[in-house]
Amino acid sequence: MQNQTASSLKSKALSALDAGKLQQALKKAQLGLKKFPKDTDFHAISGFVLTEMKQYRKSIPHFIEASRMKPDDPQFVENLANALMQTGQIPKALEFAEQKLEKFPNNKELTRVIDEIQQKGSNWRLIIDYTSRKLASDPDNPGLLSARARAYGRISFVEDSARDITRAYALDPENHNVAFQMAVNLHQSGDKAGSKEIMQRILTEEPGHVATLFQLSTMANAETAPDLMPAVEAARKTNEHELSELEFAKAELISKTEGLGAALPQFARANAVQHEANPYDFQAEEEKLTQITDLFPIGVDPILADLSESPKPIFVLGQPRSGTTLMEMMLSSDPEIAGCGELTITGDLSQAHLKTGKRFGEKEAAEFAREFRKLMPPIPDDSVAFVDKMPHNFQRAGFLLSAFPNAKVINMLRDPRDVGLSKWIRRFPAGGMRYASNLEAIAHTANLYRRYMTHWTAVFGDRILTVPYEKLVADPKTYSQQVAEFCDIKWSETMMHPEKNTKQVRTASIDQVRKKISTKSIGGWRDVSEHLQPMLQGFDPELWPEYDFS
Repeated sequence: MQNQTASSLKSKALSALDAGKLQQALKKAQLGLKKFPKDTDFHAISGFVLTEMKQYRKSIPHFIEASRMKPDDPQFVENLANALMQTGQIPKALEFAEQKLEKFPNNKELTRVIDEIQQKGSNWRLIIDYTSRKLASDPDNPGLLSARARAYGRISFVEDSARDITRAYALDPENHNVAFQMAVNLHQSGDKAGSKEIMQRILTEEPGHVATLFQLSTMANAETAPDLMPAVEAARKTNEHELSELEFAKAELISKTEGLGAALPQFARANAVQHEANPYDFQAEEEKLTQITDLFPIGVDPILADLSESPKPIFVLGQPRSGTTLMEMMLSSDPEIAGCGELTITGDLSQAHLKTGKRFGEKEAAEFAREFRKLMPPIPDDSVAFVDKMPHNFQRAGFLLSAFPNAKVINMLRDPRDVGLSKWIRRFPAGGMRYASNLEAIAHTANLYRRYMTHWTAVFGDRILTVPYEKLVADPKTYSQQVAEFCDIKWSETMMHPEKNTKQVRTASIDQVRKKISTKSIGGWRDVSEHLQPMLQGFDPELWPEYDFS
C-alpha cells in the first residue's frame, strides 16, 4: 500500500512536470519527500523541477542527497554538476565533474559541463581567485597550487603557471597528478628528457595512469613505441569503458611502428569515441557565422575605436594546424615582440557582446580594446608588439580589427586536406575543437573558415595579410620579411630559426616547432586519401581556388 502511494505521488508529480505545472510538480515531490524520505526519486524530481524553474541553488541539496543514496546513477551526478555550474560555483563544478568523469567515462552531460567551463577564460579567472583566497591561509597546499597552475596556464599566464606547478611538485612529488602536470610543463619548456623521466616514474608506480600513457605515446619514436604498447594495451583491457586517450595512444604507437596508413583505422576508432561524448553542431556553427558577420556588413565603413595604444597587436589566425604556432614562434624570436600564445580573451569579450544583441559601435569597440589589454598576461615593458595566435579568432576578426585600429591580422592559409589529416590524427579534447573528431565536421569547419575570411577581407581589406603555409616553409626568408614589413616591425634573422626560440609551447605543435622549418608534411594527405573520403568530399572547391581539387 505504501509503495502504491509513493508510485501515485511520483506519477502525479511527473504528470504535472510534463504539463509544465512546475509549482504543482514541486509540491507533489516535496510531499513525497516528507512521507518517503528514503526514496531517491523524490529528491531527483524535486531537484529537476527546481532546475526547470532555474532555482539551481535550491536544487543542489536534492541532487547531493540523490547522488549519495545512489552513487552508481550518473543522472544525479550530471544534474549536480550542472547546478553547481549554473550557480557560479565554477571551481567546485569543474573539480566535481572531472572527478566523476573518471567513474562515468564519455558521459555526455559531464563532458558538456566541463566543455562549457573550459571554453571561457573568465571561468579560469574565477578558479584563480578561488584558489588564491584558499592559498592565503594554506600556502603549502599542493592541490590548490596545482589547480591554480592549470588555470593560469589556460589564460596564458605562463610564468605564474610554471611557478605554481614547480612549487606544488616540490611539496608533493609523489602525487601522480601533480607530477604529471610538472612533466607536461617541462615538455612545453623544451625539456623533453626531464619530462620523460618523471612520466616513466609515474608509470613504474601506476602502470595504468591514462594521461601519462597518452602523453608518452605522442613523444615516442619507432624505437621506444614497442616498449610502451604493452602498457597501453593492458590499460585498455583494464578499463571497463573505451577511453579516447588510450585509443589515441594506441593509434600513435601504431603510427610510429607501422606507419600512418596502418594507424588510421585506430585513429578513426579513437575519434569515434571522442565524438560520441562531445558531438559537433553543424547548424549552430552556421548560425554563429551569420550572427557575427551581420555585425560587420560588407559595403559599410567598418567601425573603428578612437585609440591606437602600444604595444601593437598582431593577431595570427587560421585553422588549427595551419602554421599559427610556427608564425608566432618566428615573430616572437625577436626579443621586442612578445608571444602570448592562444588567448581566450577575444572569445569571452565577443560572446558577452553577442548575448546583448547590441550594435558594436565605436564605444563598444574602445571598451573591448581596454578590457582586452587589462586581461592580457604580463609582457615585457620594452615590447613593441604582442602576438595572440588563437586560431579560432578567424571567427571574430571583425571585433579585433574594429577594437584595435593599429592591429595587424596574419591569416595562415594551408591546404585544408593536410590540415584536416593533421587534426584527425591528434587528440583535441577542448570544446572549441569538437569538430576535429569527425571527418564531415572537419570539412564543414574548414569551409566556414574560408567563408569567414572572405567576409573579413571584403570588410577590412589590406589590414589582413594571407600567408600560404606551403610558401612560407619553402622560402622562410622571403615570407618572414613580407610579414615583418606588413606588421611595420624590423625583420630579424632569428625569424628564420623558430626552433631556437625558448618560449613555452602549449599547442599540438609542441614538438614540430622545436625542429627546423621543413616542407616534409606538405601533401601528406595523398598517401592516405582512402581513409579520408568523407572529409575530402566535404570540401567546397570554389572556396579553395589556390588548391587543385580535381
